[in-house]
Amino acid sequence: MRAAGYTIGMPEELTHETPLDASLGGPAPGRGDGSGRSLSEQAYDQLLDKILRGDLPAGAVLQERSLADSLQISRTPIREALGRLENEGVIVRHLGRIIMVREISVQEIMDVLHIRSMLETEAVTLANGHIAVEELERLRGQFELLENDPEPDPADHWQLDDALHNLIADASGNVVLSEMVRSLRRRTRMFNLKRMPERYGPGREEHLALIDALVRQDVQAARQAMTTHLDNTRQSILRKLNRPPAR
Repeated sequence: MRAAGYTIGMPEELTHETPLDASLGGPAPGRGDGSGRSLSEQAYDQLLDKILRGDLPAGAVLQERSLADSLQISRTPIREALGRLENEGVIVRHLGRIIMVREISVQEIMDVLHIRSMLETEAVTLANGHIAVEELERLRGQFELLENDPEPDPADHWQLDDALHNLIADASGNVVLSEMVRSLRRRTRMFNLKRMPERYGPGREEHLALIDALVRQDVQAARQAMTTHLDNTRQSILRKLNRPPAR
């Protein structure tokens, strides 16, 4: 990440290939890192961190073999990690085979969050009264359990976050809207609990407020809870990217 241009990865020549050597670090081949995470999750985290820091700048060509050697992880987890990064819009394929880091501006991320807010506020409006209370209470219980976990797993936290947002999107009854919400959420997944741990407590409370409003079938409260949640997420991302939060 380099603040000067406010982009994730600074642009370089299209054909530039960043050399990848053992200094990038990584677990020994075939091993985990002791956290219980899969090798593909470890590869994803390491690659995304390097992209966010600018170690792998925009325009850098990524090769499975070089990445596997430098991270000391086999090619299958690397391939899975690259597929996830591609789904999230962080990397792109040219000519069907050349994988490159895509330049992502802060403005693009803010635009995605803006559209997410519009769509998910509409989704929660349409979903109001169409979600089983039992399902909402089940999710409430899972979010409340997080309060007693001092070191939550980012993947588990995201899965629960996904469950609530996708439940609302699906309950809207609009298939296109639901698909768009999922797609846009993938593009901001890079800013998960691992990269914004300060959002752990506030995010849990915002989700609980959203669930409470849906249980009461209070559509205005549900809309406000969703708007507040996404606006707070936006402000945290701006701070993460060293941009002053909008007033």
